[in-house]
Amino acid sequence: MVKRKLTIWLWFTLLLTSTWAPHALAEVEVNIDRNPVQVNESFQLVFSLDQSPDTEPDFSSLQQHFLILNNSRSSSISIINGEYQRSVRYTLQLMPKQIGEYMIPAIRFDQERSKPFQVTVKPSSLSSVPQDKLVLEMLAAPSEAYVQSQVIVTLRLLSAVNISNYKFGDIVVENLDAVIEPLGDVRQYQTRIADRSYLVLEQRFALFPQQSGSLRVAPVMAEVRLPSQSSFDPFRTGGEIRRLRSPQVTIEVEPIPPDFQQAYWLPAKKLELRENWKGDLTGLVAGEPITRSLTMIADGLTAAQLPELPLPPIDGIKQYPDQPGLENSRGSDGIRGKREQKVALIPGAEGSYRVPEINLPWWNLETGQVEIATIPERELVVRPAAVAPIIPPQDEAEADPGLVPAAAPPTAEANTFWLWLSLLLACGWGLSALYWWFAARRRAPPEARPDEHPSLRRARRELQQACAAADAAAARQALLAWGRALLAPRAIHNLHQLGAEFGPEFRREVEILNTSLYGRSRESWQGSELLRLCQQLEQSHANGGAAPAELMPLNPSG
Repeated sequence: MVKRKLTIWLWFTLLLTSTWAPHALAEVEVNIDRNPVQVNESFQLVFSLDQSPDTEPDFSSLQQHFLILNNSRSSSISIINGEYQRSVRYTLQLMPKQIGEYMIPAIRFDQERSKPFQVTVKPSSLSSVPQDKLVLEMLAAPSEAYVQSQVIVTLRLLSAVNISNYKFGDIVVENLDAVIEPLGDVRQYQTRIADRSYLVLEQRFALFPQQSGSLRVAPVMAEVRLPSQSSFDPFRTGGEIRRLRSPQVTIEVEPIPPDFQQAYWLPAKKLELRENWKGDLTGLVAGEPITRSLTMIADGLTAAQLPELPLPPIDGIKQYPDQPGLENSRGSDGIRGKREQKVALIPGAEGSYRVPEINLPWWNLETGQVEIATIPERELVVRPAAVAPIIPPQDEAEADPGLVPAAAPPTAEANTFWLWLSLLLACGWGLSALYWWFAARRRAPPEARPDEHPSLRRARRELQQACAAADAAAARQALLAWGRALLAPRAIHNLHQLGAEFGPEFRREVEILNTSLYGRSRESWQGSELLRLCQQLEQSHANGGAAPAELMPLNPSG
């Protein structure tokens, strides 16, 4: 009886756990379309979760500082790998009541709560109370800026009547050179001015003046189509067209401050340098590359404005910078430029190396002062490369696959058929040997290398294949294996040691190979010159170091 009750209790617990588990694992994601917002200006707040709550959430706590203009719920179902996944979204249109800093409180969704966050409400940027039901405004912030710094130009259409279509004209700078970048698509929201509700259509641009002086942005034209009121136009396509004209905007552009005496002029709200290493810094090995990523991020500058970071030399380490990656992210508050520079570092030998710090001066637009972005110096400890294993001598059958070991004498029970077949094959082999012997007398035989190690033949073959295929990565690996086999039993750990052994011409070819692998140009690498040099070095090594009169090609067919 006790066992039966225990079983029932376990089944009840599992059922209860399966019922509540989805809610326990659900996560509430909160998104706001912009922050900060302006007073009496609507914004959108979205709550997303994976499971539909059993009870509707209570948003009444938001009403203390915000008007809830609209509250809608939507759900979607998707099938991923045969499993149904459901998502629920609660979309709210809110309007702040007054200026200040306000907290969006945590909202309960069954067992889960959203995370609270702060919203900043600023004064309205409207220049005056609109006198018309249709108004086109153009604003610039800041109105005073430095050359090549970012200015946000906002084009805003306010409508207190229904409209069926609209079209903005282009932003045109009349007198000075400037770069203009759009900041996303047109945004739509509501605002309330002097007890009148307006629909707002807003588009923003980032403007970068390239010259100092008084910059004038010409008035922008916009066309608005009002819905048709005619009963003969059921699709409302023939309504009245209104043309609107914005005011002109003037921006005072200052030159570079005279006390900024640096190589690059970088006016930004924020600029930072980041460093990342791909690999284990505690396991660096001589001759093995490691990738260092240097990233520059600036608020208020495009990626094209960000300069190449200086790479101070590091004694004993070769550096090969790659092509930089440029990326711009656009938001309502402007452009954030990002420049990422990857550098391959190859230490030549074991030891301790000091990577110098990198400094980049920039102009802080918030403080009006020069600041220095820094990547601090770092110490790298490099271990010696692992010694290549020396392949033990093999017997004649293993050293030359062409040699066949002597077969055991046949037993008395051997089949007569196999005996005659063996005799026939032996005769054929003898005739073939005679043919090749006579043929060999007609040409000069190549010099035999009976003492050549199989690992050298294998490394030479792999090097030939990599050079013929112009495969720089495979050639670098095969080149090290070839050098180890050629100089065995000496311990060779990396190409730096081979360069010290084989001289400046070899080091130059290794530098070309490394540049094609890790360098900025990434030009197509051809292995013919490296292969020719290795042929010469191998022949010279076989002759005891003397330069050969005539080189035998490594590739028999070459």
